[in-house]
Amino acid sequence: MKNSLLAVTASLFAALASNSFAHHSSAPHFDHDNPITVEGRFSHFRMVNPHAYFYFDVEEDGVVNEWRCELSSATQLTRWGWTEDMFNEGQLLKVSGSPARREGQHCYTSSIELANGTVISRNGAVDGVQTAIAEPQVAVERSFFLEDGRSNIEGAWVTRSFGRRGAEGIRPQYTATDVGEAVMVGYEMEFDDPILRCHPLNIFNAWNHDQHINEIYVGEDTITLQYGFMDFVRTIHMNLDDHPANITASTGGYSIGRWEGDTLVVDTIGFEQSVLNHFDGMSHSDQMHVTERFRVDADTGYLIRDYYINDPLFLVGEVHGQDLMTPSATGYSPYNCVELSGDNNIRSGDQ
Repeated sequence: MKNSLLAVTASLFAALASNSFAHHSSAPHFDHDNPITVEGRFSHFRMVNPHAYFYFDVEEDGVVNEWRCELSSATQLTRWGWTEDMFNEGQLLKVSGSPARREGQHCYTSSIELANGTVISRNGAVDGVQTAIAEPQVAVERSFFLEDGRSNIEGAWVTRSFGRRGAEGIRPQYTATDVGEAVMVGYEMEFDDPILRCHPLNIFNAWNHDQHINEIYVGEDTITLQYGFMDFVRTIHMNLDDHPANITASTGGYSIGRWEGDTLVVDTIGFEQSVLNHFDGMSHSDQMHVTERFRVDADTGYLIRDYYINDPLFLVGEVHGQDLMTPSATGYSPYNCVELSGDNNIRSGDQ
């Protein structure tokens, strides 16, 4: 069983098209209680992450105004067959959606209707095409373990935990200290979410965020974790027994690792203060100490990461979380964050 091969088919990814578990709520940014329909002529497309936007010209009372409307991430749209040249300049589009709360001529896209009556939903496949990891019958074959018994962690991985694909794993439960609660005061997700500044949040959420493909590279003295979200990179130093005396604080901290049988154990310190939960602003301090244990499960072939968080300044007790990855038929591709939300996500007075 330990040396068996894993075949992963697209049936595992069927839930990608569901918007039920969007990575964050759009309600703080858009008024879904007052839907609108706007008709105009296509201008251009920005296929970017975290949200793509398309621009179109709308004639209102004899004046032509440029509108822009938000879509899902470029990564997701590409999987569903969307391309930057799928619309022609001047093409008539009827857009249904929700108006932005703090900016005119800006909307959340629910669907786009073409002149011939074709309707493309926000998260819908174009002409029934779904590409990349959603393609049927694409398989990944790999050995679960190496000859020396270590877990075979190298390669491309995609999450099976949380988000649109369900909730396999253990979601960490945080309890803030009095100091940690004080840090949360005044936090508003629609303005203060680090993602709005193209920040990866932390080493936990970013690993699972929005099903972007992660890739692990195993070198002689280092193991590199290339996160698909925000192009975040971590280096695990395998040739050190202790952390260096002087560490420059960062989002990823400083990691040293060792193998315990089939399990990669990673010890990380040297974090800069950052957000743990971008919904409510729960944060960790620069005193956070994290232990991660990566292993491949012999029965499923999943890459399982258990992590243990200790932060005496901001958190009460040790926090345990777990996430699962499955091999991906496609590798990492650059995220290239470009935030186009504009004034809609800026608190009044912050400009």
